[in-house]
Amino acid sequence: MLITKIARLFPVLLLLCVGLQAQITTSSVSGTVKTAKGDPLVGATVTVTHVPTGTTYSVTTRTGGRFNIYNLNPGGPYTLSASFVGFENGKKEDIQLLLGENSVQDFTLSDKSTTLSEVVVGARRGTPPAGKGGTEVFIGRDKMANIPTVGRNMSDFLAYTPQAKITGDGGIAIAGQNNRYNSFYIDGALNNDVFGLAASGTNGGQANIPPISVDAIDQFQVIISPYDASIGNFTGGGINAITKSGTNTIKGSVWYIYRNENLAGKSPVA
Repeated sequence: MLITKIARLFPVLLLLCVGLQAQITTSSVSGTVKTAKGDPLVGATVTVTHVPTGTTYSVTTRTGGRFNIYNLNPGGPYTLSASFVGFENGKKEDIQLLLGENSVQDFTLSDKSTTLSEVVVGARRGTPPAGKGGTEVFIGRDKMANIPTVGRNMSDFLAYTPQAKITGDGGIAIAGQNNRYNSFYIDGALNNDVFGLAASGTNGGQANIPPISVDAIDQFQVIISPYDASIGNFTGGGINAITKSGTNTIKGSVWYIYRNENLAGKSPVA
């Protein structure tokens, strides 16, 4: 009878362990909606629109005029709007969200009876996540499009991290730790070399094959010394990568390799 109970409990414990190892794969937006006098507007409607797909998320403000919208896909651009009866609508455009970022966007709505000559609303882009603790580096789409890569390997992009170093055997040493002490996540799932044989510390490392194509990656988050207790299981660095999501527009990328005798040096014995 005891063995039967333990057998039923084992799958639950296994799922719990997997859940504890999952990393952040989404972003969020929070802020307040207030009047021009600073009074909070409770019950105002805040809508976030993902421009590439047209997906919308709506919430209403609570006590203090505060709002939170979770589980947003990193990237963007997003358009954020706020409305309340008797007040002018507020709108912010071209908002880009970093992986794991809680972007703070505050609104100040003016009374419709007030005549305004011009309203300028600015949105912060590429700012570090608010309220985050520890040392972390973000490698977004802009950096991935401009960082040179020879072998189209992730190590070329991870070298952008100041605390990272490419070891002699092709591994990534972060914060001076052994290159096998890192943890690599794809969409929150652990993708380490469980046998510890590859210098890269990832699956396929012995065959010099990246665990995922760089074309499929949207952005990286390199976590070095997180204060968040939910992030761990590494002593070097946590490499958190998320894959690209689809849009309503069909697009793709094509690469080719060209080499001939003019690109190779002469033999030293010729």
